[in-house]
Amino acid sequence: MTPVKGLVIAAPFSGSGKTIISCGLIKALASKGFEVAPFKVGPDYIDPSYLAQAAGHPCYNLDSWMTSQEGVKRSFGRGSKKAQLAVIEGVMGLFDGAGGTTCASTAEVAKLLGLPVLLVFPARSFGHTARALVEGLISYWEELDFIGIIVNGVASPKHERLLKKVFQGLEIPILGMISQEKKLELPSRHLGLIQAEEINLEEKLEFLSEKITRETNISEIISRLKRASFSPFQNNPPAIKLKGQKIAVAKDKAFSFCYQENLDILKEAGNEIIFFSPLEGEIPKEAEAIYLPGGYPELFAETLSRHTALHQKIKRLADDGRPILAECGGFMFLLEGIEVNGKSFPMVGLLPGLARLEKRLQAIGYREAIFEGANFLVDEGQPLRGHEFRYSLAKGIGLEGMKVKDFEGHEVSTFGVARKNIIASYLHFHLGSLV
Repeated sequence: MTPVKGLVIAAPFSGSGKTIISCGLIKALASKGFEVAPFKVGPDYIDPSYLAQAAGHPCYNLDSWMTSQEGVKRSFGRGSKKAQLAVIEGVMGLFDGAGGTTCASTAEVAKLLGLPVLLVFPARSFGHTARALVEGLISYWEELDFIGIIVNGVASPKHERLLKKVFQGLEIPILGMISQEKKLELPSRHLGLIQAEEINLEEKLEFLSEKITRETNISEIISRLKRASFSPFQNNPPAIKLKGQKIAVAKDKAFSFCYQENLDILKEAGNEIIFFSPLEGEIPKEAEAIYLPGGYPELFAETLSRHTALHQKIKRLADDGRPILAECGGFMFLLEGIEVNGKSFPMVGLLPGLARLEKRLQAIGYREAIFEGANFLVDEGQPLRGHEFRYSLAKGIGLEGMKVKDFEGHEVSTFGVARKNIIASYLHFHLGSLV
């Protein structure tokens, strides 16, 4: 299969407007009739929902720490099978990776895939310092190919004239000047952006598409796209043990933080995916296994607490030895309760303990779990990588059946259990790490 043409959208730091520009460009390209494959660098699971809606196709994460460098190529191949173009939104600043390194950075992904970089620079109150920052970025790694720069958040015609003067004679061309616009702002909450399905995103995407088409040289951007170019790799399927099962996967406003590739990998192992909504209180009768991804159960705690029949069905499936994978919000749902603003709501009660939402961030970072016994996913001692990002604490439960380490190999204090048929913790696993 010939790799698709594409680009990587990068920025000097977070908050520069990568998601807005990526969504707008994807929507504009789709409006021109292109089948666009959206991607997101790093472990984020909220931005991909915006990119997916803009493209009309699932968004895949590209993360070299969770899945390895070879895994990035496999992920790109999975996500771009039927596409004509690929647009990859970067993570944080261009060279920002895990633990102060460039591992899992936007720059590393661009280099691995051999794709050019479109730099988004936030104008804000910048003057000539912008030139110094951009020149530093484009010269830091000679291996990177920059096709141009989009200046985002231009305050006025005078500011635009100033910035054009600042960037005059730059090694790469200005391909867009995006003016400040209140409509460009995306709402957020404690874990990041509001989920795409919670807002009228389509109207905003149409506006973004028109603005990108009007304020960038989109035809020039298209002409500068290049085909992905990377060395051959072993396309070995992940060694997942769960096979031939009908898996009920929770999917609604309370549970939506699931890597698309996890679903692909489960299907490739011969499993059937059946989506259900815990908020509706039902679980498929034919379910032989349950996957409860992360999300915002704390926002819907009262509704979830009322579905006692669902709670009992989940406990019966667990008692029958059926596999249950629960990540972060899914783990919280399996506990005895969730406490929000001092009020406790009863949950499934499969596991002891209470999850309490705190005002401050409690944990964030890459994680590697090593299991102390065999279970339905992996063998004893086999590592499984993922990410942890939470504002809650679990009381009355510790860490059972696994050890968890961070990117640097230091043991991490967290919560969860790993048993023969239950894996439930605050970790969001990426099954692409099972190679």
